[in-house]
Amino acid sequence: MMRIRFHSDCDYFAGCENMLANFFADERLARECEVSFSYRPTTEYEEGFKSRVPNPPKLTPLDILDFHQVSGLANDWPAPLRILYKALTRVLLVKYWIFLWDFCKIYASLSGQKIDVLHINNGGFPGAVSCLAAGPAARLAGVKRVVHMINNLPVPYRGPDRWLDWPMDHLAADSATLVVTASNDARDAFAQFLGLSQRQTAVLPNGIAARAVTEAPESVRLRLRVAKERPLIAVVAVLEPRKGHAVLFEALAKLKKDGLSPFPVTALGGDGTIRAELEALAKSLDLEGDVLFLGWEKKHFDLFNAADIVALPSTGFEDFPNVILEAMSLSKPVVATQVGGVAEQIENGASGLVVAPGDSDALARALGSLCKDASLREELGKAASIRFQERFTAKASVARYIDLYKSLLAEARG
Repeated sequence: MMRIRFHSDCDYFAGCENMLANFFADERLARECEVSFSYRPTTEYEEGFKSRVPNPPKLTPLDILDFHQVSGLANDWPAPLRILYKALTRVLLVKYWIFLWDFCKIYASLSGQKIDVLHINNGGFPGAVSCLAAGPAARLAGVKRVVHMINNLPVPYRGPDRWLDWPMDHLAADSATLVVTASNDARDAFAQFLGLSQRQTAVLPNGIAARAVTEAPESVRLRLRVAKERPLIAVVAVLEPRKGHAVLFEALAKLKKDGLSPFPVTALGGDGTIRAELEALAKSLDLEGDVLFLGWEKKHFDLFNAADIVALPSTGFEDFPNVILEAMSLSKPVVATQVGGVAEQIENGASGLVVAPGDSDALARALGSLCKDASLREELGKAASIRFQERFTAKASVARYIDLYKSLLAEARG
């Protein structure tokens, strides 16, 4: 029986943790592998974990740190002291000391355990310091193979903070048997960024487990006060510039100017740093009442299920968005932009519509065509559901990884 240790480090059970929920719920993995999981315990993370993982594997909470915990201590200090403190954390190479601390903690947890594969689940790159330290620690502890799974694109080397990460980035990459991404686009980006060969990288598309729908579409519309005849567009994304909400608003304003009727209601599930800015933009574009700011919808599956269209207008720094897979699982037509691996999720014109990022005219045309044509929405939604069932279920995604583990261990023995 294979011994698999998963490792992750996140403040809360975020979208990048979805694959962990898939792994820990998978019957085949439980049957064929002895599974354990190491992580940095926080109240918020453990609450989210328990809600998503009812039957957890052997848990190994670790007394590890991440750099933001230390640098963030000064966030509320007066500006001069805050600037001085943050400068000192760089000058004194605090991140390296955290790396060493995490390395020792992870090494101790792996030593003597005879782990066959360490699977690092990293939200981004560089991501958490412990995710960079885990690979080297595993190698020293005698773990046979290290799979470093990265759920986003690499942050480029811009500015002194990122250049200070360079040695840790490359040590983490060099200690991995394979760097795994969910899309070919991300794999190409990492191969170029870290100088990796094709043999050092692999692409295994993520999957999702469809969550229960708990509220009828009619109830959702009634709660949101969306008239029956108006199309409902759902967007679930953090309110950050890279998610493209401003481009979406420009597209909606064009549709309104062109007289699209009935005009859609767009419900935004999410919050973030630019909410006030987006609310002001919606008002300036005469979209008040047409765009709803919902904050975080705890059960956004209900929102998606009630929607006629799901949109994700990201302008960049996106890999394999879970929200697109979630919409596909619910037979919803998706309008998204061609960033990261989105074009590997959606077949443009067959199971959704894909437009160029930042192109409000193209986005307006795509949304307008679906708002006007219920039969097209149904056609694309059905095709999306079929594609999801064939490629992106939780069971299929975990099976790909189990086969990968077996292949890597066969190479180690041979």
